Amino acid sequence: YLGRPYVWGGRTPAAGGFDCSGLLEYAFAQVGMDMYGTAQSQYNKTKPVPEDQIKPGDFVFFSTYKPGASHVGMYVGNGQFINANSSGGTSYSSVEEWKKLYPFLGFRRI
Repeated sequence: YLGRPYVWGGRTPAAGGFDCSGLLEYAFAQVGMDMYGTAQSQYNKTKPVPEDQIKPGDFVFFSTYKPGASHVGMYVGNGQFINANSSGGTSYSSVEEWKKLYPFLGFRRI
């Protein structure tokens, strides 16, 4: 789904695109895991992971437009995460670059 446009509230490919939590909700549903909800509710369903122990598939959270977890992506390795965002749609982003732009809330795991 790389390159799909950002769609506020987008939860499935049928919506034409995803928002950040919708992308992760859809991806995890493909393997039978229920991660329904907003970035904040996904944050609440996961547990912290120290940065030196992160693995592909872990969640990465930022506070963007409001306090608390308002953006989420999936860590894919090599300092990158996949996410749906308003400036790039569904794309890969650098964790370090996002840390310079937004408050970083950490890596988390189911």
